Amino acid sequence: MKMTIEELKIDDFELIQTLSQEKILAKGSFIDTSLPPEQIIQEFQALSQTRPKLRSLGIYSIISLKNVYIKLNHESCLKIVDQYIHGIGWHDLQYICFFDIQPSSIYIHIVFNRVTPKAKVIDIKCVGASWQQYEVLRQSCSMIIDNPINNQYLQRQCCNCCT
Repeated sequence: MKMTIEELKIDDFELIQTLSQEKILAKGSFIDTSLPPEQIIQEFQALSQTRPKLRSLGIYSIISLKNVYIKLNHESCLKIVDQYIHGIGWHDLQYICFFDIQPSSIYIHIVFNRVTPKAKVIDIKCVGASWQQYEVLRQSCSMIIDNPINNQYLQRQCCNCCT
């Protein structure tokens, strides 16, 4: 499987509107995802306005998993995202996540607010995936993909060796 992580700074949250029209809304943190996209954008902006001098308000992450050899469902992708976000230490940020699940590729789109609910700011210098982020993503994917419950190939292998 080929993994890529692309991170971009964003000046506003209008991207959420575009993603909500094209992708599957997966989850959010510190946001009610049942709200219409316009209201979600307003919630993101309201939090950012607690730091009025901030120019780049958010971080847009695109995680691509290509040549995935097993079919991952929505729930498996959620587990990968949860483990990844906790692993990189951004679980205290407001974010919204969208999925584009294709037969052998998965694209995860995450819009992070740089301002935390406690009005702290994530430094924009951290934009750009590091080798540590790739390692966290690899481990997050391995925990799901290499689990026989999620992987029919491993289920058969396990069953054959146990008989």
